[in-house]
Formats: sequence, C-alpha cells, structure tokens
Amino acid sequence: MSDQKKHTRQEQNALALFERHFAAFKSGNIESVLRDFGENSVVVTPDGVFQGIEQIRTVYDGLLAEFGNIDRGDSPGLWVDTMHVRDELLFITWHAESKGLVFPFGTDTFICKGDRFLRQSISFSSPLQRMSASAIRADSVPA
Repeated sequence: MSDQKKHTRQEQNALALFERHFAAFKSGNIESVLRDFGENSVVVTPDGVFQGIEQIRTVYDGLLAEFGNIDRGDSPGLWVDTMHVRDELLFITWHAESKGLVFPFGTDTFICKGDRFLRQSISFSSPLQRMSASAIRADSVPA
C-alpha cells in the first residue's frame, strides 16, 4: 500500500499515527479520533475549513453518524487503495460503503506533527445510494 522504501523515523511516526486514527475511525470512537488532533489542527473539506477540536468534532460526528462502528458491522467499511508518505506528509486514496451510501473514490492528505495531525484535507466523489440486499434480489428475479 505504501511506498516501497525504508521509511525515516518521521515517516514511521506518520504511518503509526494514521494507523491509530484509522482504527479509531473504524471503531466509531469519536474521543479516540479527536486525540489525533490539537487545538491548532485544521481539517479542510468541501464544506469548509474547521479549526480546533470542537470544530473538527463536527466533521467527525457527521462521518461517524454515516459510517457507525465499522468494526461492529454497522456499515461495510472503508478501504485504503493507495498510500504514500514523505516526511510528515501522508496521502491516501480510498473507497467506502456506509450504512446507505457508496463512495467510489475519496482522498485524504495529512500533515503530521509529532503524535497529532496538524492538517487534514478530505475530499470524495459524489456518493451513490447503496442498494439493499432485498433490492438486489428483486432486480435479479426475472419478471
């Protein structure tokens, strides 16, 4: 998934921070997610710029409401397709399925400082409605 090279200590720290963050997100634990940010952290999304823990909380409250606890099976999940790290910069592409939506493509960029994200950008293609299992079965039954 990540660049195939020996990582510097700074890159190893960025990768460890991301893994912790990804695990917290999949568990649906907002407090664990927010531990990865500080008061000077900034998250940028198509909806705006969010600075500090309380503003960043609103971003992740919305995301976690959509995805729930992935580890528990609330939604199918989020998969990292590409990961690149250079110094304190970490870039991923991903796709996901939430409770009701399919996200065919998304990308996040993180700038890491110590054990926190200093900056994060989040963007994704327009989500599509997920088909329920019963709707898929109904579509496959000949008329």
